[in-house]
This record gives sequence, structure tokens and C-alpha cells, in this order.
Amino acid sequence: MIIQQKGEKIMFCNLKISGRRIFFCLAGVVLFASMALVATNAAAEQQATKGGKFTVHINRDIGGFDHIKVPQGGMGRHQVLFAVHDFLFYQDDQGNLIPRLGIKATHSEDYKSWKVELRKGVKFSNGEELTSEAYVHHFNRLLSHTLADTFREQLGPRLERVVAIDKYNIDFQFSESNTAFDSVMAGQTYVFYLNAPGFAKANEGKPDYNRMACGAGPYMLKEWIPGKGVTLVRNPYYWNPKEQHADEIFYRITGGKETSGPWNALRAADLDAGWSLNGSILPLARKNKDLNVITGNRGMMHWMVNFNFDHKPLDNLLVRRALVHAIDRRAIIKVVTKGEAVLANQSFPQGSPWHINGLEYPGYDPEKAMALLKEYGKPIPKIELWTMNIPSFKNVTVMIQAMWKKVGVETELKVGGRGPTGLIFNVIKGVTPAWVMVGGPTIHPAIFNQSMHSKHRGNNWRVKSPELDAAAEKVRAARGREEILKAHEEFEQAKIDVLPCLPLEYAIATVITQKDIRGIEAPTTQLMGYHNIYRVD
Repeated sequence: MIIQQKGEKIMFCNLKISGRRIFFCLAGVVLFASMALVATNAAAEQQATKGGKFTVHINRDIGGFDHIKVPQGGMGRHQVLFAVHDFLFYQDDQGNLIPRLGIKATHSEDYKSWKVELRKGVKFSNGEELTSEAYVHHFNRLLSHTLADTFREQLGPRLERVVAIDKYNIDFQFSESNTAFDSVMAGQTYVFYLNAPGFAKANEGKPDYNRMACGAGPYMLKEWIPGKGVTLVRNPYYWNPKEQHADEIFYRITGGKETSGPWNALRAADLDAGWSLNGSILPLARKNKDLNVITGNRGMMHWMVNFNFDHKPLDNLLVRRALVHAIDRRAIIKVVTKGEAVLANQSFPQGSPWHINGLEYPGYDPEKAMALLKEYGKPIPKIELWTMNIPSFKNVTVMIQAMWKKVGVETELKVGGRGPTGLIFNVIKGVTPAWVMVGGPTIHPAIFNQSMHSKHRGNNWRVKSPELDAAAEKVRAARGREEILKAHEEFEQAKIDVLPCLPLEYAIATVITQKDIRGIEAPTTQLMGYHNIYRVD
């Protein structure tokens, strides 16, 4: 059946009572939730068999719950944190905000202040009321840490402070205009996942704080067994209990190749739901009458090859252009994702209001690559090419290594530790000359790729380009959709001209479930919403 729709035990946070779902537009991040979702959920409730326990697949451990210890999202981590926490708003495809924990947002004329009114009566899973204090404490902690610029990068032009106007009203204050903050608040950025302030203050100083969670989402942490998985149960204080279908959800770590561990578990009905991120098991799943295949594409995430301008000879445009011409992106898609992925030629995919028609990166042309290297006229030292310790990403680097060797460039492949974090820290430190990684989510032009400005504190590419600086400044200064779109088109073209990176493909994702499972939507973002799961008779 194919459906097209969109070891130690650790227990915490009011286990006596034994802690929902978001779409977003984030650059790392775009979140779109429409009013149709409300109708879908309402219909789902009428058909659902309420309650029950479910086992779902994540491909690696979450690393923990504390953003300071784990300053990144990650597909599996997002699914768990998405269920434990909630967002201020969702956003429909017209850009209108849909109230969640927040019910109203207004900005100052210069967009340097965004005031948010909170929903009254919301409680965290330990019974604490959600007030402005929670956001003040949470962001004070993040912005006072050495990783503050990493967190600011998720939020748009420089968040300076968060102020409590009163018990239910917050003021997010920026040193620069932030025209995108409404999309950010409705986005998948992990920095909005926050714990109850009393719980946080009592536990932040403990060495195991990273193993704790106390959010205001539909589910709460029962236990996390590192290397095994995370068990969540209902948050008895959740503000919208109609969204809670399951009694318990186990996010089981099922690693290895998709064609082995996850596929065998789905086929044996040991998993109620799992995902495919490289397309390798889709032909098998589509032929299996006992499974649903929910097709999607995480267009707001894209894979890309990145170049650090601080590492010679990658500071030279001729060399970067040669390396780009040497990469056969369509071959990578065919081999690594079995042809399921979509070629990326910009940050925002088709269907996004910020997609620009007609953009093209330099195409595959090994002869042109060799001519450019000859024009450069200097020997090319061996280039370190880094990636994450994830099979599909490592396969991409192996293919690129062979392609670069074909034009006379030798590479050394390097893996940055377990999961994305190991690579991210090396990128931040400037260790990586070139690397393959996910870009996004893409929230809004005023945020995504702004880190390529030479003066941006999060400029991990170490990009130094007057052309990109000027284009980024135009995007920041733009007001209104048409003006922002025009400036964004200029920025994307400047990025093609300067080549700080090469987009490879928009990240694919498909959810595969047992035939009696419903509630999980097509993964158009990295947030599939496993916790919306329910079973039908």
C-alpha cells in the first residue's frame, strides 16, 4: 500500500507520572504547518485506536538533551525533542503564524524588537507553568556561553537579549533588524526547545544535566538508555491533549545499512515506523503489501560540499571552480540515493516562496576542471575532505575522492567523530579544508547563508568575498517580500560566482510504517512527527 501524503538507564522529570509535532522554515530550517494539519489531526482522532505503545526507528543516539553539550539538531534528536517540547508558532504556506505556545507576535518598525504573547495555562511536564521567565532563563544561558554565536546563527541577525515584559509577554531584542524572526519562531531550530526554568536551575550544574528533559510538549522522558533508545510517555499537563494518541513511544536506535537493520526490523514488524534517508530500501518497501510508504523530500535540507577559504589553495576561485566542475552530482544521486534525491542548485527548493528559477552551478566537466587547474599553474597539495560518520555521507566523499583524482587532485578522507557533532566542532574550529555536510534547514533568506558574510561571527567557511558581503547586506536591508526576493536572487547568483560551496541534492526522507499505522506525515522537513502516531482498527 502506497500512501501519498504530505548501558545505563536514565530517568527523570517527574517519573512518578511518567512529558507534539512542528513544521518549520529553518535554514538549517523551514517549518510549514497549515490549517489542514488541524483538520487532518481531528479526522485522525475519530479513526484512531487511542493509546497503545509504539516502537519507531532512529538511526543513531541523540547525544543528549542539553544544547550546550549537543549544539546541533540531527534527524533522530529532532524527533525526540520535538515530542518533548513545543514551538511558539507554526506557520502556513502564506507565512501566517498559527498559535502554539505563543498566541501573538508583533515587531517594531525597525524589526529589532519582536514581542510575543504566551498562551496562558500551559504547563511543563513537572507541573511548572510556562511563563516568560522560561525563555529569559533559557536564552540567557545560551547567549552567555562560548557557543553563543552558534545559537545566534539559528535565530537570525544577532539576538542580544530576551526580556520579560510581564508574566506572559516576552521581548526578543536584536542589535540588527531581523525580518525573519516570525519564520524562526515557527521553525525547526533546536534552540527553542527549552526546559522548565525551575527544573533547569535545579539541575544545570549537575554533570548529568544532558541526560535530563522537562519540556512543555505532548510527551515526556521516561528513560534514555544510551546506545539503545529513548522512551517517552504522555505529559499529563499538556495544553492540548487531543494531540496525544500514544501512551508510550520507544525511539529505538536501529543502526547499520538501511537494507539490513531497519529494513529487517520493519519487515519483521519489530518497528511500527522507520525512515529511509538514502532510498535504498524503497523498491523493497513499495512491493511489500504489509507496509505503508509515505513519500516525502526534506527540501529545506540539502547536502553540499563546502570550502574553507583559510586553507590554500581553496582560497583561489580557479581551484574551487575546477573542483566543482570535477563533481558529477547526478552520478552521486544515482549511486548514493538510488536516484531518489533531487538535484540542488540553490538553498531553497521548488515549492518554497524563496526559490529562484534559472539558477545553475557549474556543471560536470572534467576537461574544464583540468584546464582551470592548468591555468592556476601551481601544484595542488593533497586536500582533506571531511564528512560525518554516516554511511551515505561517507559514500559521497568516496565518490568525490575518485572524481577529483580523475582531474589530478588527491584527497585524504577524514571522518569527524560520531554523528554530525564531531564534524561540526571541527568545522567551527576551522580544522576542515573541505567537507560534505547537510545545509539547512532553510528558513528565510535573511538568515540562511548570512553566515557567509566575512564579518559574521558564524562564518565557519572563513569566506572572504566583497561580492557575497554586498549581496548579504542587501538581503538584510530589504523590506517586504518582493524586495527580499530580489535581493535573495542576487545573493544566490553571487554564491554561484564565488563558490563557497556546491549544493549536491535536496535531502530525501521517506517514512515506512506498518499498514495499520497512521498520523505520521510525509517528511517535507526534518521533523516527521513520530509522536503523532496512532493505530487504526
